[in-house]
Amino acid sequence: MGRIAILGGTGPEGLGLGMRLALLGEEVVIGSRRLERAEAAAQEARERLATVGCRTPVSGAENAAAIDGADLVVVSFPYSGVAELLPSLAPKLAGKLVLDLVNPLVLRGKTFCLEEVAAGSAAEAIQQVLPGSRVVSGFKNQSAEELKDITEPLHGDVLVCSDHKEAREQILALVRRIPKLRAVDAGPLINARFLEAITALLLNLNRRHKAVTSIQILGL
Repeated sequence: MGRIAILGGTGPEGLGLGMRLALLGEEVVIGSRRLERAEAAAQEARERLATVGCRTPVSGAENAAAIDGADLVVVSFPYSGVAELLPSLAPKLAGKLVLDLVNPLVLRGKTFCLEEVAAGSAAEAIQQVLPGSRVVSGFKNQSAEELKDITEPLHGDVLVCSDHKEAREQILALVRRIPKLRAVDAGPLINARFLEAITALLLNLNRRHKAVTSIQILGL
């Protein structure tokens, strides 16, 4: 895949996926609005990876700098960042393959719900903000806790959707390289609406049953 930038990579989901990609031998750059936070997260990732014998380069940079030279850019910050951060980065992201991990979730009482998104989903909103990019949604339903525990294999299916067929195939191929995960082609980007809703359900199940859940599609 080449150099991978993870915008908002200091959060658990982005950092966890970054380490999993480093285990595949992919160079990873952790992006953040603050350089010191990015560098601290990169140091944490390097230390964790060293415990399993992985020396793949992981560095930190401000979000804009992280994009430079990246073959894949992962968006993993909270949904509020779609409007706050992405518009200024759109010119640098033009022509790039962008992997969207964002779930627009809000906690109402003790229940996770989807925030109302005018575009229909976070994925579709990101594609609107980045019209010159090839946006793909994936890893929406994977547990951040499990992603970060690199001593254990992941499990379940990763549903991948995009309106750009070739870009979708690239992410499906990347998923297939991660042991124990199965890549599932979920079709056009509109289906991200349902993936994001599944994440809310999984989090509510986790809370109710004190578990860590994932999904598997039967019959394929």
